[in-house]
Amino acid sequence: MKYFIKSSLIILLVLIIPIHVFGSINVEQKVKSQYIVSKDITISRDSLSNNPISPFSEDIKVKGEFPRDIVSIKNTPFMDRQGNTIGTFIKGQQVTLHSIGQSKGIIDFLGKQVYVNLHDFQHTNQILPKKHISYGEMEYHLHVLSLMYPEFTKLEKVGFSVEGRTIYAFKVGTGKKEVLFDAAIHAREHMTTNVLLEMIDEYTKCYTNGTKLGEFPVKEILDTVSIWFIPMMNPDGVNLVQSNFGIYNSFLISINNSVNFKRWKANIRGVDLNRNFDAAWHELQSPNNPTFKNYKGESPFSEPESLALRDFIKKHKFKSYISYHSSGQVLFYFNDQNNLQLERDNFLTRKIQYVTGYKIMPPRKIKGSGTSTDWFIKNYKQPGITVEISPFVKETEVPMVYWDQIKKKNKTVGLLVAKEASTRSKLTSSN
Repeated sequence: MKYFIKSSLIILLVLIIPIHVFGSINVEQKVKSQYIVSKDITISRDSLSNNPISPFSEDIKVKGEFPRDIVSIKNTPFMDRQGNTIGTFIKGQQVTLHSIGQSKGIIDFLGKQVYVNLHDFQHTNQILPKKHISYGEMEYHLHVLSLMYPEFTKLEKVGFSVEGRTIYAFKVGTGKKEVLFDAAIHAREHMTTNVLLEMIDEYTKCYTNGTKLGEFPVKEILDTVSIWFIPMMNPDGVNLVQSNFGIYNSFLISINNSVNFKRWKANIRGVDLNRNFDAAWHELQSPNNPTFKNYKGESPFSEPESLALRDFIKKHKFKSYISYHSSGQVLFYFNDQNNLQLERDNFLTRKIQYVTGYKIMPPRKIKGSGTSTDWFIKNYKQPGITVEISPFVKETEVPMVYWDQIKKKNKTVGLLVAKEASTRSKLTSSN
């Protein structure tokens, strides 16, 4: 059976589209959609597909379905699974993006799947952060936003985890100067992933619309200083905490000394990644064997995750490095800076304190470290600041009840750090 459209026309359709949450049908919603269907085009029933895999050549393999509304920025063609244009969405049309297949977005048309170029759309609210965000969902959203905004974003593979998950870095902006943010280097602190994804969501939206976020002119700042985000440094550990699959693994139970994996900080083989960097590592006292926290590993950079971050930083000239952690609502910034560097770093830390309200921890000499920010300060003589986002919680995940205040306190920190970096005149290690 075939659909035959005799002449060019605008069709106003009222479709009943199921709204999916993590693959299960939750509610039904009426959605009005306008289409221009091409003149005299014959649409084979077989050309419209229920299969989420599209035929287009670029290979992007991202699983999952996370429906979000997107808006066409111009009259935008949509295609069948053979790549044939079968119609056009009117400029300003809101449709639901269900998933991506390789390089195309997949939306619903007459109950079937059709394909669009995501570069012809912009998002409305891609990240829904008031929940635990899995590695798979994070990966999906980063791919969607990189396909929508290739002119000012970039998605890179930094490296791989012990279990082979890709560690992603996502750049927002076109500025030659760069700053770096990372999160979830400790597994149970995965709410920090939400913080960075929310920044990415808001900054890309404001950039493409030419709007401010608070007092910050987003495009102006990011055209001067780009922000690199690594939203999940420890994907294996996060997956362990969120899924609790460790209760079926005798090795993990033995090194955790418990079936409670909500307290887990280390990577999947029991090395604390934030004790694995070459900053006073040899002086650091730690457990002698793998465990759920604080074991520093057999040597600096023994783990693929810490090694990936080291090598990524080596390729860039970051003006600042901000590492997000979860508990205490405090800011750490000191490790052997000289007087001018200390004054500079204290100035930036006080700016972050002003917008977050977090307490600045006073400078103190630490005999052993192994942390990523201390390593960065030691080697690059630039600001390296650790941000702890939540009120103190015991050895567990941050309760979601704290999310709204965390989001409010941190939403402009990326722009603040980028703006401060723009005031340092040269790409040198001393400014």
